[in-house]
Amino acid sequence: MKLAITICATKSYQYALEAQARCLQANLAAFPELEAHLILVTDESPVAEYLSFCCSLFGDRVQVHHVSLRVQDGQKNYQSGAQLLIAQMRTAAFTKAIALGVDYCWSLDSDVLPPSNALACMLQVLDFDGGYYGIATCPYPSQGGGGFLFGRGTITKQIAEDVYEDEREIPDDLNTQIKEHREKLSALAPGTPPDEEWRKEMKRLEDEVKQCKPRGNVFELNSKRWRLRGWGDAAYPALGRGAIVPTDWCGFGCTLMSREALLRADFTGYEGQGTEDLFICWHCWYPAGLRLAAIPHCLCHHVIRNRPPKPDGYTLCYAHHETEGECVGHIRLRHKPWYSMRPGEAPI
Repeated sequence: MKLAITICATKSYQYALEAQARCLQANLAAFPELEAHLILVTDESPVAEYLSFCCSLFGDRVQVHHVSLRVQDGQKNYQSGAQLLIAQMRTAAFTKAIALGVDYCWSLDSDVLPPSNALACMLQVLDFDGGYYGIATCPYPSQGGGGFLFGRGTITKQIAEDVYEDEREIPDDLNTQIKEHREKLSALAPGTPPDEEWRKEMKRLEDEVKQCKPRGNVFELNSKRWRLRGWGDAAYPALGRGAIVPTDWCGFGCTLMSREALLRADFTGYEGQGTEDLFICWHCWYPAGLRLAAIPHCLCHHVIRNRPPKPDGYTLCYAHHETEGECVGHIRLRHKPWYSMRPGEAPI
């Protein structure tokens, strides 16, 4: 069996690479016969120290391939420039993996830390029922430090709402504004798209709606009407240890692709609107009939950059399962100080 492990990291996102390499060492220890290739795609920042660290960890066990691209670091997250940069780096990584003729491609974000059983779990899922699933993901907390990246959606609403508009307590005046604004759209000639001003105002109104109180928790809402819900916590409430579930979308933070899924992961047509992982999920894998599985049994940690008003630095989004009580096995998340375990680190 031949495996490519792809990691894309500009200089700003290389802070957890060594800790992640130790996670890879633990995962690969279970597969002594596996031919493993580590593909690191970076900007032109120096990474000699990291490459040397990999050699000390893996020796001849893993072949390391470094691809340096002339790309601009420091672009604003989730804007089209940053998203296109990520797609360019993933393209280089996936192209190298295809050239190596691998059977599986394990995509890792540079700040996601997989547990030691992640690779084993994902391989087992891709082997399930003769390859029923083509993609397996071990969920991890979002970059915002909140929900876990898996859940339900549709081609027109790629991540479904966790709570729908008619499930919220919306003030009458806001309801009136929404109704009047939508009537402007219905007044357009058939087939005429709304202009940018209409879209911006609709986005503002939708954001206001999301601040309105839900008419109950997810269990109460589902008891009245079962619906697809977007993020893992809402899509599959109360699941965790022992669970493997279908998902309509996932991130690329800890995701294993079959060879077919890797060959389909093509960014042609991507314009930097929306995240690059959702583009692949909905515009490449979904039309091809490839199925995705999430493994809430096997959770990853995520090291995120602190946001104001916190001081500069990083936070570890520590993912785990409840160990006792009525909710034993449920997904849990704690925010903790981040220590990379480099010698000499002092308490924060």
